[in-house]
Amino acid sequence: MKNSLLFFSILLLFACSDPQQSIGIQRSTIVESVYASARVEPLNAYKVNASIGGYLEQLLIKEGALVQSGQLLAVLSNQPVILAQRNAALGLEAAQDQVEGSHNILEELQLSLESARAKMRLDSLNAKRMKALFNQQACASSEYEAANLQYQTSKNSVLSLQNQLLRRRKELRNQVAQTRNNLSASAARSADFEIRSNQNGKVYQLTKEKGELVSMQEPIAVIGAENSFVLKLLVDEVDISKIEIGQKVSVHLEAFPNRVFHATVTKIAPKMDERSQTFEIEAQFLKQPAHLFMGLSGEANIVINEKKNALLLPISYLLPGNKVQTTEGVVKVRTGLSNWEYVEILGGLTEKSRLVKPE
Repeated sequence: MKNSLLFFSILLLFACSDPQQSIGIQRSTIVESVYASARVEPLNAYKVNASIGGYLEQLLIKEGALVQSGQLLAVLSNQPVILAQRNAALGLEAAQDQVEGSHNILEELQLSLESARAKMRLDSLNAKRMKALFNQQACASSEYEAANLQYQTSKNSVLSLQNQLLRRRKELRNQVAQTRNNLSASAARSADFEIRSNQNGKVYQLTKEKGELVSMQEPIAVIGAENSFVLKLLVDEVDISKIEIGQKVSVHLEAFPNRVFHATVTKIAPKMDERSQTFEIEAQFLKQPAHLFMGLSGEANIVINEKKNALLLPISYLLPGNKVQTTEGVVKVRTGLSNWEYVEILGGLTEKSRLVKPE
């Protein structure tokens, strides 16, 4: 209903002894409020979703169970990811073996480089010896040139092996880093199949069973605070401008038919739900009932105005054009706060006025 519900405490004195059934009016308190449907929700309740789709292989919780932040709740089937992780681990082991293990390629290149350096030193000495002999005309120029060429060849071989060693060391380091990244990525994908709790709390609802297919859009559970609850109130769009943080709320829950609970508005949704044309308001109990359950429903009245010592008139006595039938005749009045039963009179009547109910 798109009209505000108004409720209040009032005392009326009816005097029905005269033939016209006239009444008197009296000052009392009037409270104006906005109606809202209400439901009880756990504080910080959230839907537990998987970050990847798959079949529910393990379900490690039950409804009503208490859980800790980070606790494993469920595991999805992930055999392909497990195999990929094992292959990545084997790849990393092989890459590290080529750098540090029994198949160390760098060590083999280092030995080849040391042998080449030793040969270069011998060839260098031989080239110098042949140069001295050539200068003494003790050997042919062809012998000198051959010794010098051999030295240059050895020197080039050393440079080539040095470059190979540097290049191969860089390649192997990159290979180890790449396989390590593959292993980390595989481990991260494996963690996606594990569903953990984001907070300490209580499992209020399970929506999936072991063996069922789970998608990222479908929650498997609802978790919230163990003993702390809030009220979720739905207010019509025509009334939302009247709601403010801190306003008082009176709540009637179906589970407690003879009790009224009091709360305070703590949060106002900034966007309207287009399907229901309502805004969600959150309120906290001033004194929370001892036994509450998720999903309890009821009705609430959010107090937007309250006035004490107001002159009140039954709404059924108010004629069109803000006129009232009195024992003295029809009188035009000025009105203030109102509800479905009473309206505040700001002018035109006094406590001594006698009213006649219209036909």
